[in-house]
Parts: sequence; C-alpha cells; structure tokens
Amino acid sequence: MARAKVKQVVIIDDEQDICSLVRMALEPKGYAISEAYDGQAGLEMIKSKKPDLVICDIKMPKMNGYEVIMEMRTNPAYPKNIPIIVMTSLTADSERSDEQWREGLNVSAFFTKPFEVQELAAHAVKVLTSPVTPAK
Repeated sequence: MARAKVKQVVIIDDEQDICSLVRMALEPKGYAISEAYDGQAGLEMIKSKKPDLVICDIKMPKMNGYEVIMEMRTNPAYPKNIPIIVMTSLTADSERSDEQWREGLNVSAFFTKPFEVQELAAHAVKVLTSPVTPAK
C-alpha cells in the first residue's frame, strides 16, 4: 500500500521565535515544515517545496507579505490554489476586522499578533485536511 504524501508547510516570518512556535504546533501532527525569514527567501522556498500551505507574516525585510501574496496569486510560476494563512501585528490598531482583512487579501485566515498558536495550528490542520479546491 502506498504511503500518503507528507503535507508541506512553509512558514515565512522574520521573527524566528514565531516560526519555531508554529513549527512546534504543526510538526507533531505529521507535517513537514520549512521556514524562511524574509519574503524573498519565502518565495524561493515556495517555488522549490511546492507546499500545501503557506503561513506568512506581512511586515518583513526584502519583500513584505503583501508582495509575497501578490506574487503567488499573479505569477504563473506558483500554483493558484495554495492556501495562505496570514499572521501579523500590522493591523492590531486597525478598524478593520480580521475577517475583512482575510477577504481583502483572499487568504484562508488572518491572525493578528499576538495570537493563540493552537488556534492557528487548528486552522492550518483544517485547511490541510480539506479537499483541494480548483484554482480560479
């Protein structure tokens, strides 16, 4: 019997502690985790790993999360159906809700830092175990 493919997750955040926390929450669930500490390195990793999920910060050096998301959604080098979860402190003082940010960025979820890592992990598992939706 063939073994199931291990699902790949790429975490992009310049705060290595955040990457480690998310890694510790997801690795025991059987996911392969890769980390990048800026947006440019994150895009390179996405190209090489072809992940099942991307978890991305917004405010980062070299290339911010908005630019990463835009590149993923518009460049044909990236599959259009890779789900993205955003985590950021940028919107903590915003009048927009996380739901409004999520819809505006066309991402699976939007978590404002500080967040409960187990909530983010639970959402990641939900995304990773859901049937893949065709690219639009």
